Amino acid sequence: MKQNLVARHPGLSIEGDNFPATPLKQFIAKTLFYVRMGILLVMLTGNKVFEVFGVPVPEWYAGIQENKMMAMVGVFFMGNMMESNLLSSGAFEVSVNEEVVWSKLETGYLPSLEHLISLIDDKLGAGATGFKPDFENLGGL
Repeated sequence: MKQNLVARHPGLSIEGDNFPATPLKQFIAKTLFYVRMGILLVMLTGNKVFEVFGVPVPEWYAGIQENKMMAMVGVFFMGNMMESNLLSSGAFEVSVNEEVVWSKLETGYLPSLEHLISLIDDKLGAGATGFKPDFENLGGL
C-alpha cells in the first residue's frame, strides 16, 4: 500500500507506530510474565521448592516432573500467547495533514484497500491518471 500511495502522491511521508494497550492490560500482561517466570523456575528446581517450605509434593506436580520439558514449553508458549493478545489491539488510524481519515477504533473494522486510498485521495487530491493498485507489492507499510 505504501508503494502505491507514494507512486500516486510523490513526497508523501508515511509513518507507523503501535497503538498502546490500556494500562490495565499492560499491568495484567506484566503480571502474567512474572507468574510465568515463577512457574518455570519452580519447574526447573524440581522438588526442592517444596522441601524448602516443608510442604509435601502435590501429586499433580509429579506428572509435570515426568514431562518437565513438554510442560515448560507449554507454559512458555501459552504465557507468551496470552501476553501478546493482551498487548495487541490491532487498532490503527490513518491521518492526512494531522486530520484522521480512518480509525479502526471508531469504526471497529478494517477498510478495503480501495476505500482507504480513496479517502486519502480525497484529502490530497487524486492524480491525473486512474489508480490501479499494485497488489503484488503490498508489503512494506
